[in-house]
Amino acid sequence: MESQFSKEFQTQVYEVLSSNDNKPMEAIFFNCYSPQESQRSEARRFLECGKKHHPDVLFIKLFFLLRCSAHVETRANAARVLRFVGVSELWPKLREMAKESLKAHFIAYLPEENSMSVLRMVCVIVSETVSEVYKGGKQWPELIDFLLNSLITKDNKYQETSLLILAHLPKACRSLICEALSHNIQSLYSFLWSALASANPDVQIASFGAVVSLVHLFSHPSNLRFFHDLLRQMMLGTFNFIKGGFQGNYIQRAFKEFTILLSEVPQLLKPYVGDIVLDMLQIAEAPLLNDEIHCLSINLVITMTELKDFKPALLNLPHQTLRRLILIAINLLLHIKEDDMERNEFEGERDPYSYNGKINVYKFGIKFLYQLSISLEGSKIIPIAFELLSLYLDSEQWKKRHAGMIMLTTMAKELSDEMILMGNFLGEVVTKILKSFQDSHLQVRLATFKFMEMPTNFIQVTHILYHHRLVTAFVTALDDQNEKVKEQAASAMLFFLKSTLPESLTMHTNMDAVMMKFLALLQENATAKQRSIALSIFNIVAQRCREVAIKHYLNFLPILLEACNDKNFEVKEEAVRGIRICAEFGTPEFKPFIYKLSLLIKGSGRSLPENTKAYEIAVSAIGRICEFHRDSIDASKLVPAWLSHLPLKDDLIEARIMHEQLCFMVARLDKDLLGPGSQNLFKIVAVFVEVVEKGDKLATARTGKQISDLLRQIWQQFPRNTLDVIFLSLNAQQQELLSSVMSS
Repeated sequence: MESQFSKEFQTQVYEVLSSNDNKPMEAIFFNCYSPQESQRSEARRFLECGKKHHPDVLFIKLFFLLRCSAHVETRANAARVLRFVGVSELWPKLREMAKESLKAHFIAYLPEENSMSVLRMVCVIVSETVSEVYKGGKQWPELIDFLLNSLITKDNKYQETSLLILAHLPKACRSLICEALSHNIQSLYSFLWSALASANPDVQIASFGAVVSLVHLFSHPSNLRFFHDLLRQMMLGTFNFIKGGFQGNYIQRAFKEFTILLSEVPQLLKPYVGDIVLDMLQIAEAPLLNDEIHCLSINLVITMTELKDFKPALLNLPHQTLRRLILIAINLLLHIKEDDMERNEFEGERDPYSYNGKINVYKFGIKFLYQLSISLEGSKIIPIAFELLSLYLDSEQWKKRHAGMIMLTTMAKELSDEMILMGNFLGEVVTKILKSFQDSHLQVRLATFKFMEMPTNFIQVTHILYHHRLVTAFVTALDDQNEKVKEQAASAMLFFLKSTLPESLTMHTNMDAVMMKFLALLQENATAKQRSIALSIFNIVAQRCREVAIKHYLNFLPILLEACNDKNFEVKEEAVRGIRICAEFGTPEFKPFIYKLSLLIKGSGRSLPENTKAYEIAVSAIGRICEFHRDSIDASKLVPAWLSHLPLKDDLIEARIMHEQLCFMVARLDKDLLGPGSQNLFKIVAVFVEVVEKGDKLATARTGKQISDLLRQIWQQFPRNTLDVIFLSLNAQQQELLSSVMSS
């Protein structure tokens, strides 16, 4: 295979790599980190060529600069580039003599380097090199001796270097290294135990990583006592980092290593679940610690709840411990601020648990609650949750009331069925919900109405059993002074109407007053979202409760017509859909408006994507007019006009309705549809073929079968010459499909 690099360029790269002059290579380093993309691209091209065609010379050159350059920046850049090109990419391509030479140079270099920032990068390179050596079936006893001897010394630099090399060992080679170190387990244990208690935080945190990397060395039953001691020492070290108020990322790194340990050897840690949870609770409940540390400790518990191995132990935690966990999660929700509701809605999707680079404690609390709901049995946590719910929802502090509602919302996602079956939980919660609809703080009201839109069995049962109380509460909320709350209440009522039986509306004592409320909402200076919701509610009532809606057609129709030209496409869609519903279910009151309606299609063209659905609903509305109000229109013109806009392809609900109607009209040989001399038969067949071509997408299975039957009838009843012309007007694929239908 021909190389992507020319021979000339390969030669240039080789000359730079083999030259005694280091300036060209330093220029490459500069370009690697240049703000200009062209320079970075050229540097990457140089390195890729070297990696592919001169791997040995590239490795040696980079190591030479790493060891021999007098400039710290050059040595650091050499280390960065060596990591970028990848030891695993270069080492296997080196000659054996070069490998042995480099191994010796590594051992000599490590004590010489006086910059810890450079040395820390090199430790990763050495770890990757160790992995390649042992994966290749070779040994590196000199490095093992260096590591062990460095741990014995009291020199922090040597200790940290050795520990970092062990900590960064790739997973693929850890078992091989553990085997090589197995004869020194007692010494290693002593070294690691001492390092975990080191007064130097860099040595101490490096030892955390080393324990995680070598944990399998201590996993044998005969060595579990060593693991126990090291685990407790790690926990003590974490507490010391916290108590010492260390700056930098020592605390974060300690928790990170603990989290990795939990994930990699859960079987070893199962006996310690209770102790670890209690330790984390102690940190999370400490009032003097900052939010970040609280969340780090909680995240460790979250990791445990996500691992199946820990589930039995977590389920066996004492009642009081479970209560403390849930209480901590709820208290995190108290970190919400007055402006968080708006901000969290729009920022949450990008990064659910942070905001402007900082931990979002409020959303972290939601995560923790949700994970507890997933991991723990409802019978254990619902009684605790209900006890706390009563305390929080009845609190004088709005943040506590809000936290209680968010807890209910979060836990209902996973424990909906258990909440329904838990004694009198449902009835008491509904009472508190209805009270929260009228809470004095808007955030609590918003959270409550959002809860009522959750697609859970709990909400469904609430709708069924308490529909009469809910409708009244929803309608009352439409008078809320806050527009956001008014909108959320209307949205919750829309969700309620979609998921309940029509009787839920007709049983309301004054449904006319309810409809007038939504009429008023449409006439007021409402937001686009409010208008869209109000129109959707009217459409549902018109479809499902005709006897309720029929009284209000004359009031609503002018509003629907005006809304058909609304700039907001959601409002436009619902308005046009309302026209279609009125045309289908309306009475003579609808007739005066049938004529500004034939113009709907022209006003809702397909040219803009946001208009597509409104356009198709408009076509559907015209179709319903043709079907139910033919005596009020010029059917000879409007019916063919309607046909010309078929088939519908984007709004699948309307598409199926219209294509079914077309079948009915063809089956009865509708004269306005066929036109003089059956001139519209061409279009009818073309629509049918295209619908069949899309399978069950544009029509139900029953309609699809009916279309096939009608096509066969057309081919039997109409003149052959007409049918031949129609057939030839189709494309090859459609002709094949039609032939298949004819022969079936």
